[in-house]
Amino acid sequence: MLVTNHTTPPLLSRMLIIAFALVFLGLLPQVAHAQSRSRGNEFTKEVTKQADKILASIHYQDDREEALEQGYLLADYVSAHAGIRQLDAVVKAEALIGLLELFSAVETDAMVDAAWHFVRSPLFMIELGLLVDEKDDAAEVVRLATAFMTYRNLEVELYPELAAAICVVHDLPQGTRYSTRVNENRPTGPDPLELFDFYMFNAGSMTFAPHRLPAIDLVYVVDVSESIEQLQWAHDTYGRSPDIGRRFFEIKYDYAHYRTGTPKRVTQAGNYSLTQIKKYGGVCADQAYFAMSVAKACGIPSGYVRAKGADVSHAWVGYLEAKGNKAQWNFDAGRYPEYQRLRGNLSDPQTGDLVSDGRVGILGTATNTRKELVLQSMAAARVVSRMNANNWDPPKSMALDSKGNLRKPRSDSTSDRLALLKTTLSKCAGVPKSWDAVTEIASAGDMKQAELDVWAKAVMRLAGDAHQDFSFDFLVDLISTIEKPKKQHAMWEWAFAQFGSRPDLAAAVRFEQGRLWEEHGKPDMAWTAYQDVIDKFLNDGPMSDRAISAMGKLLSKNGKRDAYLDLLQRTATKVNRPEKMATQFAKQSNYYKIHWRLVKELEYHHRDDEAQTIRALIHMPDDD
Repeated sequence: MLVTNHTTPPLLSRMLIIAFALVFLGLLPQVAHAQSRSRGNEFTKEVTKQADKILASIHYQDDREEALEQGYLLADYVSAHAGIRQLDAVVKAEALIGLLELFSAVETDAMVDAAWHFVRSPLFMIELGLLVDEKDDAAEVVRLATAFMTYRNLEVELYPELAAAICVVHDLPQGTRYSTRVNENRPTGPDPLELFDFYMFNAGSMTFAPHRLPAIDLVYVVDVSESIEQLQWAHDTYGRSPDIGRRFFEIKYDYAHYRTGTPKRVTQAGNYSLTQIKKYGGVCADQAYFAMSVAKACGIPSGYVRAKGADVSHAWVGYLEAKGNKAQWNFDAGRYPEYQRLRGNLSDPQTGDLVSDGRVGILGTATNTRKELVLQSMAAARVVSRMNANNWDPPKSMALDSKGNLRKPRSDSTSDRLALLKTTLSKCAGVPKSWDAVTEIASAGDMKQAELDVWAKAVMRLAGDAHQDFSFDFLVDLISTIEKPKKQHAMWEWAFAQFGSRPDLAAAVRFEQGRLWEEHGKPDMAWTAYQDVIDKFLNDGPMSDRAISAMGKLLSKNGKRDAYLDLLQRTATKVNRPEKMATQFAKQSNYYKIHWRLVKELEYHHRDDEAQTIRALIHMPDDD
């Protein structure tokens, strides 16, 4: 992390901006509503007081463990006793735990300073405490959060979600700024505080004003790797009509690079940036990066999406699109027809993990949900994950003036865990970690078949066709926990029927069935599953090459390698040949890969003349 802007903007300028935010952006009602919510019932009010007291008690290094212990006791007690109308108390307690766990990796002075500030920034405390992940750099998150509360102490409570998102995305080693790799180029972003100021100053003209979005969506806004000057140019140029789909095709395609492999003009020009891309053009990666960055400059959550097709990899842009009073993620901009039915992947800006477009797309549901419900779902996910890890032990009593209104305290039984998740997911299905908590329960073997069936149908109902990659991943985790092979096979057959319009997901189901039967010593049934991928999806994506590989290993394992050559020869006659393209692109195709396997197998059988003929067909040198 690099924070160079330690001087606050002029006070008059800041006050004018704050007044504008309060009156014209409607943030005054938001702040008042948030404060009234914290006083909405006596239990929540008392929990808030206790949480702040724990934070304020941190003065020395020795206070750290005591505060964390007290925090766990409070959070566990609250989650055991809070009724449905008291879930804001759970939000506060779980946010406290999130912060206290961060402090475990922070130097004493920084920890004490941060704790003091967080007591005075209650909205920011909640947003950051619930958003922070174990993969975040704790020391850098706290350092950056403290900088926000020190140098933007007024603004951070008006835009707590924005500040929290920047903290978890830009938590980089001191002296390093956020950057994105776009093939051979790596543009770098601005100072985090300057980025916060950019969104705050332009909030009134953003497509989605930052205070309108949950923090889990805002992480896909603030992961920018362009300078403030470039962001302002994009905002001024496209802010009134972003039309992100058009931005993708606005960039001229560098066909010379694609067809012959010559260096891209935009790379040769140097100073890789939005204005340079617009001037010189590029390939799909540059088109996607340009459209994605314009979206972020206009306050629109967006991501760089990529997938592997039957012939070549491709990149396009995904972004949150307003649909009347609602919003949903659009993953069609720049997504050519042959990629429409394939899984797209994005990098999670917070964790760096590669995730499906379906997992990102479901965040749109959170955008359309009241913020307190989003926070409740995030808090419930944290509670249940702690239960799942056997790290939940509520005291029988606690010195609180008010009590939770559950007649029978909540336990860590499977039924109680699932009931809590059902309650929050039914109100806000757009928090992926809440769904992850369900699969954690299943993976531990704690769910009965009837419960698996209920949740399988629930994810199809709530995610369904709109986010099939997400629902598929959820089903994989659920179905793979079924021990009896026939029952698991039957549930895979049900899943196969759910994904009839998606060849990649349908093929993935067959792979799961093949793996199932291999593990249970049924090679013939495994072969049938893999063969179905070849028969139905040979030219639909990279799945067929994976199936060929799995079938080859299956034959070798069962002493039938001679049959592999015949399989390759038959398949090679059916796979489509790609159009003319540079070698580095052509090598990605199923055609090339399957023929390469055929070459190696012919050479294994000492049929070198035939192998040489195939080499010439696909332009493969002898030493490849």
